[in-house]
Amino acid sequence: NNFSKRQHAEKPPGCCTVFCGNLPFDLDEGALREVMEPCGEITSVRLATDRETGDPKGFGHVQFEETEATDKAVALAGTQVMGRPIWVDYAQEKGR
Repeated sequence: NNFSKRQHAEKPPGCCTVFCGNLPFDLDEGALREVMEPCGEITSVRLATDRETGDPKGFGHVQFEETEATDKAVALAGTQVMGRPIWVDYAQEKGR
């Protein structure tokens, strides 16, 4: 899986949130924050969990203060985190 060559979504105007996928199931919000902090000021980190079991789903979202931080974050696609290459892309508006 070569995420660094994969096509990214078009960046929505003013986008401040990135989608992070292929995350290790034992990664917590603090660890994801550590990976993304060099990109810019983070306002929130959300990891998706199964509603029934509470188990991690392996993806989440990181919201930044500045839209420029998302460009740096997306450049991290393919970075190894706990032995897995993560996918990072611009978050799309819901309903799209």
